[in-house]
Amino acid sequence: MNEVRDELEKSGWSFDGQVRLEWNDVANDPSRYASAAQAMVARRPDVLLATDNPPTEALMNATKELPIVVMGPTNIGKVLDAQLRPLANVTGVSLGLKGQFAIKPMEMLLRAFPQARRIGMISNRDNIGHERAQGLGLFADMLQQADVEGLRVRFSGKDDIARAWDELARLGVDAVLIWPDSSVFLGEHAQQALRVRLPAISHSSWFATRHGGLLSYGSIGRVSMCGRGARYVNQILRGRPLAELPVEELYEAALVVNLDTAERIGVTLPSALIERADRLIRPGERTLAPTADAHLPAAR
Repeated sequence: MNEVRDELEKSGWSFDGQVRLEWNDVANDPSRYASAAQAMVARRPDVLLATDNPPTEALMNATKELPIVVMGPTNIGKVLDAQLRPLANVTGVSLGLKGQFAIKPMEMLLRAFPQARRIGMISNRDNIGHERAQGLGLFADMLQQADVEGLRVRFSGKDDIARAWDELARLGVDAVLIWPDSSVFLGEHAQQALRVRLPAISHSSWFATRHGGLLSYGSIGRVSMCGRGARYVNQILRGRPLAELPVEELYEAALVVNLDTAERIGVTLPSALIERADRLIRPGERTLAPTADAHLPAAR
């Protein structure tokens, strides 16, 4: 939110009584998104902000009128026309509208473990987008072509993540892809993957850079995205109709390889993958401390 604030100040807005940012904290519990969204809408802010799929869906379910600006990996293609203009009350800066955001990490995982015969996938039973996908979802054809068996395990709530990783270990998978989900679960996923010594990849760079996960391939530059999203907020606050603000589609991606974690779980990664990495975390390197981002912010 600091980047949103800075960009709005550059646009001429003052936070000394003119504009304020506020949010509802769901205390790392995605089941509270719906009630938090309803409470936010009840306060009638001028703009609602969202950075992930679950809060975006919660806000869209809570209001069909108040403008929503997205800033992150959000699947809002169904409410956009062919020119990415809004068909509903949502616009902003989005990652992966064409599906690259989901597919590319699986490609990278198969490159990292070319001998893998079983790939596990972990999805969130409480994530509406996950549950809409049947079977192996977007990955079915890719795995079939690679002659790799895909096994999907679901969890429900943070306390159930350890059981899901135990099941993946029992199934004998060679590596695991974590489906795109709320970042509040990344730390627990990383800890459990390390505990059962399973190599894993996430779409969020925070998995590897902040939580010690082995691999990440996906969105970078969240700060840049929030700055771009703030420009939408500025135009909405100045009265520009939402329908005139087409979504900006980005696909900023980076491969992060955590060599410290590779050493700890005893896996050797291909040299070509290591050379391809945009960032290497070497043994003993201190990573960034995790920060909470499970908020539903709004601008007034």
